[in-house]
Amino acid sequence: MGQTGSRVANKIANSFSFSENASEDYIMDVADTAAVASFKGTPFVFTRRGSMYFDEDGDLAHEFYEEVAPKRKGGKRKMKKIVKNLKPQGEVKYQVPRLHVDFPIILFSN
Repeated sequence: MGQTGSRVANKIANSFSFSENASEDYIMDVADTAAVASFKGTPFVFTRRGSMYFDEDGDLAHEFYEEVAPKRKGGKRKMKKIVKNLKPQGEVKYQVPRLHVDFPIILFSN
């Protein structure tokens, strides 16, 4: 199971593979282009905005729920989503720096 997706991905990847190695002169020409020179800042991204929240107790999670007692006898208990008193996680450091999305260079490997 799940092999169909792998086969499709391999076919797509193989259709873009190149048999020639890029020369160092070509790499230097690309690095000196106006697009790369006009990119402001560093090409690396070291942090991202966290997607989790801290609650009042200091627990960290994507979502928080509390159990609500039934309104009448014999009813089912329900889970209510907590949306108040949550603090965003803030900036999270990457273990390995990533390339910036807008960095104007095409990467490939042989």
